[in-house]
Amino acid sequence: MMSKIIIPMMIFLSGIIFQSDSQTNRTFLFKDNFSDNSAEWTLGKFNQIKKNHLIIFCDSSYLANISFKEFKINEKKDFDIETQIKLISGSKNKGYGIIWGASSWRNSLIFEINSGGYYKIYAYKNSELINIKKQTQRKDLIKTGHEYNTLTVKKRNNNLNFYINGVKVFTAGTYAFSGYLAGIIAGQNTLVAANYFYFKGEKQTINLLKKQISKFSKENIGKNINSPYSEIAPVIAPDGKTLYIARAGHPLNIKPVEKYDIWYAVLKDNGEWSQLKHAPAPLNNSGDNVVISVSPDNNTLFLETLYNPDGTFKSDAGISVSYRKADGGWTVPEKINIKNYYNKNIYESFAFSPGKDVLMMSVERNDSYGDKDLYVSFLQPDGSYGEPVNAGPVLNSYLGEGTPFIAPDNRTLYFYSFTEPGYGSADIFVSKRLDDSWTKWSQPKNLGKKINSEGWDVYYTVAAKGDYAYLVSSENSFGKEDIFRIKLEEEEKPDPVVIIYGKVSDALTGKPVSAEVVYENTKNGKIEGTAICNSEGLYKIVLPYGEKYNIRAEKKGYFALSETMNLNKNKGYKEIRKNLLISPLIKEVPVILKNVHFYPAKAVLLPGSYEELNRLVKLMKTEPDMEIEITGHTESRPGYEKQLMILSQKRVEAVKKYMIIRGIDASRIKTKALGGTKPLADNNTEAGRKQNRRVEFRILKK
Repeated sequence: MMSKIIIPMMIFLSGIIFQSDSQTNRTFLFKDNFSDNSAEWTLGKFNQIKKNHLIIFCDSSYLANISFKEFKINEKKDFDIETQIKLISGSKNKGYGIIWGASSWRNSLIFEINSGGYYKIYAYKNSELINIKKQTQRKDLIKTGHEYNTLTVKKRNNNLNFYINGVKVFTAGTYAFSGYLAGIIAGQNTLVAANYFYFKGEKQTINLLKKQISKFSKENIGKNINSPYSEIAPVIAPDGKTLYIARAGHPLNIKPVEKYDIWYAVLKDNGEWSQLKHAPAPLNNSGDNVVISVSPDNNTLFLETLYNPDGTFKSDAGISVSYRKADGGWTVPEKINIKNYYNKNIYESFAFSPGKDVLMMSVERNDSYGDKDLYVSFLQPDGSYGEPVNAGPVLNSYLGEGTPFIAPDNRTLYFYSFTEPGYGSADIFVSKRLDDSWTKWSQPKNLGKKINSEGWDVYYTVAAKGDYAYLVSSENSFGKEDIFRIKLEEEEKPDPVVIIYGKVSDALTGKPVSAEVVYENTKNGKIEGTAICNSEGLYKIVLPYGEKYNIRAEKKGYFALSETMNLNKNKGYKEIRKNLLISPLIKEVPVILKNVHFYPAKAVLLPGSYEELNRLVKLMKTEPDMEIEITGHTESRPGYEKQLMILSQKRVEAVKKYMIIRGIDASRIKTKALGGTKPLADNNTEAGRKQNRRVEFRILKK
């Protein structure tokens, strides 16, 4: 087993040469005759390019030396790798040849020969040796002098085929890649020279979002945000007015300053961002501190990193949540549990759906297609998240995917991928969710060269308004990575959404109440998300179009009064104020069931009434001694008083029957019909008559 290997720094693929292969679908995606090092092979003390050769030397200090490049070779598709190589000097018993599918020598595939006339094929998986073909003599094929030997690896369907000087010597099954590095390896005490290296694969065109790239260009958002240090992970509050980023290397960071700390800025009236401010403790500590998501009201932060109870760093293996306190500070972040969470990679990234019912993450697990894949985890009744589920092969490639961002429309996903073809290192792609499984997606599309560059383009995020996108790029930065923005055209925007905001107040006193705001889909009763009011009762949520929602505030000791928002018709981005009332549960104080309605002139409940009545049933089940009186009211119509009184009686009996069927004893429910004798509003207007048609309940016994 190798224990000491020279591995020069990883370098990305450049200098691609394309040439057609008329007999196959494979094309020369890369071919280098080593006339210079424009392709940027890893050289250094032991390796050099000289006289149209890549020369690699390994002395007695090491078991092997490797010259690497990074190639986007798809292990699931057919490919060819070939080099022509010869021994210049050194031991005839030490091997040299091709290495590929590697992240380092510890995870790699190797096909080598030696000048004693032997070949072998082997792999390393987490430093453990796997013999694919043990050392075998083929002096009839291998040129044992200082002559060139041509080594070729060809993948065809589910087999790897190995050739020496054009003759197939072995066929094996395919082996999963551990990385994207490929190159030439030289064994101990050998000096070898290769005069070419090529890689063939299927030529592909970049799957762009649209034929015409945006007329806008990305712009560095300036020195108020960016610096010579590293700025990554921009998170925009849904209202677009607060920007959180992670910054490493700044002298104001908590030591060690090389770790990432949270910084933030607010949007000024002139449309520019304020100077970044360092977030206070306990958000920042000695670990890497990064904001994943911020609630629409800017009162809840979701964070990478786990914290100790005193706010100090615990570990990187998970996520946490922190709440804004009345004095403007933040609570010590608490761990969010994810069932069977593990990550075999040193990096990870996370994103929440707008309603926080889905958590998406980029991690490496046992069933990953590449090094890091996108996974989804679903919110559980106890507030934890379920075991991560792979989001599927449409999103995930044999390479790596990361920095997911779920747009406020809850359908559009942005993420980076190293998948080929692209413009450079990591490119940003967009995909649409096709169903509620979160594992079926539209084919990802590259956002184009106005956004993606030859550098590292990641962390794409869009505010709810959808006018600008923010991202991280290393191209044209002030130092390391910087935050950029780009104005979006219509096709590039996620679907529009509505921001609902307002105040939660006590229905009796009118005073603000700090409560939990719940919004649910009226079609299926599914809770789409929750928000926490601040101390002044203010809340803010984001809702996508295409559904009808019930919105209510909940707090112990109160009964929620629902409001309905019909967003079936898309009318573009809007901000709508919707104040919510919440009724205290006090004996003899009537509570209006605002969403209990009947078919016109009938005592038949409309289906939209069930949600509110179910909550009343639930309340009485949790309070087994509670007795109530249900009162029915109608509008007033002169000459119809008797009929309206009978109608109101039938309606309260219908409500009582509904509750009895669902388990409430009849003796706990009294009824009263008042017809149109107790109006709340003017009966001469339709709005007033609608307000007067109502059902109330009051507590008789608690």
